[in-house]
Amino acid sequence: MKKSWVALVLMIVAALSGIGILPGIWGVASNVVLQNLDKIPFDEVVDASLDANVIRIVDGDTIEVDLVPPGDKPEMLRLIGVDTPETVHPAMPVQFFGPESTQFTKNMCLGQSVRLYLQKDGPERGKYGRLLVYVELTGGKILNEEIISQGFGYSYTKYPHAKSADYGILQDEAQIAKRGLWAGVKFEDLPVWLRKSNPDILK
Repeated sequence: MKKSWVALVLMIVAALSGIGILPGIWGVASNVVLQNLDKIPFDEVVDASLDANVIRIVDGDTIEVDLVPPGDKPEMLRLIGVDTPETVHPAMPVQFFGPESTQFTKNMCLGQSVRLYLQKDGPERGKYGRLLVYVELTGGKILNEEIISQGFGYSYTKYPHAKSADYGILQDEAQIAKRGLWAGVKFEDLPVWLRKSNPDILK
C-alpha cells in the first residue's frame, strides 16, 4: 500500500526544509494536513455520548471506566481506529514501545473525567464485549487521535471506521516526523496485520 499523496508532499517539504530550502514551510504544511481532518466533521460520525471517569488503563488502547451516572459495573472500552503495541496479551510477549504507549494513555486520562462517543455507523461492541468508543478528553482533544499523532500507536485499518482516512494522515505525519515509536520501530516490531496490509511501510 502506498502512502497518501499528502504524506508524499510532506516528505518532500521536510527534506527541502532540512537542507535550508523552503525554511519554515514544514510547519505550514503540517497545519494544512491537520486542517484536512475537518473534511469529515466529528459530530457527523458519532452517535450518543456518555460521561465517564477513567479508573484503570489496561494498555494503550483499552481502558476501564465508571459511567456517569454509574451503571451496574465498570465498562471496558476499546478505542476506535487505534492499535497500540501489546503489553498484556496472554499469548504474546510485550511488544516494542508497549510500555511507553500504556504510560502515554495513563498520563492522558487516568483519573480524569471524559466523554465517550459511540460510532454512528458501526458496531457498539467488539468481539470481546468491549464498548467501542472515541474518547474526548478535558479540553476537547480526542484520545484516539492523540495516540496516533504522537506516535504511541497505529491507525488500525483492519477494522475501517468513518475517520480511517483522517487517522491514516495522522499516522503518516507522525512517521515522517519520527515521533514516538516511529523513531526506532523495525519491521519485525510492527503488528502482524500492519505488516501484511502495508509491507512497504518503512521503506
